[in-house]
Amino acid sequence: MTDSEISLRTEGLSAWFGDHHVVKSISLSVSRNDVYALIGPSGCGKSTFIRCLNRLHEEIDGARVQGDVWITGDSGPENIYAPGSDPVAIRRQVGMVFQKPNPFPGLSIFDNVVAGLRLAGVKRRSVLEEVVETSLNHAALWTEVKDKLKKPGTSLSGGQQQRLCIARALAVRPKILLMDEPTSALDPISTARIEELVMRLRSEVTVLIVTHNMQQAARISNQTAFFLMGELVESGPTSRIFTKPKDTRTEQYITGRFG
Repeated sequence: MTDSEISLRTEGLSAWFGDHHVVKSISLSVSRNDVYALIGPSGCGKSTFIRCLNRLHEEIDGARVQGDVWITGDSGPENIYAPGSDPVAIRRQVGMVFQKPNPFPGLSIFDNVVAGLRLAGVKRRSVLEEVVETSLNHAALWTEVKDKLKKPGTSLSGGQQQRLCIARALAVRPKILLMDEPTSALDPISTARIEELVMRLRSEVTVLIVTHNMQQAARISNQTAFFLMGELVESGPTSRIFTKPKDTRTEQYITGRFG
């Protein structure tokens, strides 16, 4: 893989909560337009790992990070932990969708989508309107909400709220989208819609998705990484990880013998 084909690369990435070492020297390369599933039992460091990829982990008191994270921007690879790097600018390139839908309370559907753009100083109404329609279309939500854009984002159903949050993340045109168990709080129909959406987004953005659902990982990802006790046990094509894993611990987890 050449540098231009790599969307994100970590080198010796470690993270702590105080003295608790929760992510242990992870080196991983993610290609452009991959859907990369991160699997493993609860508490194994998956969510902390992806929060390090857009510098959210360091926002927690007592948390710290060591190692490098390279993202490939318009001017080539950039180390997001290099001195002088701007976390806000990094988060425009590396978006995040959380486990529970979190539309901004008190803001309309329209204003939720364009919140990031307005923070970046975009004010022209025609530009904002175009971004809202494009982002909601990408999030498969436009036809459901186009006639009620002034209504609060919190007035939508849980599944719609999660797609609104995806639209909000996409509005600033990130290179990478991080998703931390985005369907765990949703019903089966909403889950299916989010899964379809993730597969469609592959052509637009690289996706890293944390999931406890083995079937979901097998359905929507082309690459999978298995985490255990803060370590990366193995990674590779999803089809191989699920049919011919190299490590017996991976096989035991996938077949339900622990976790």
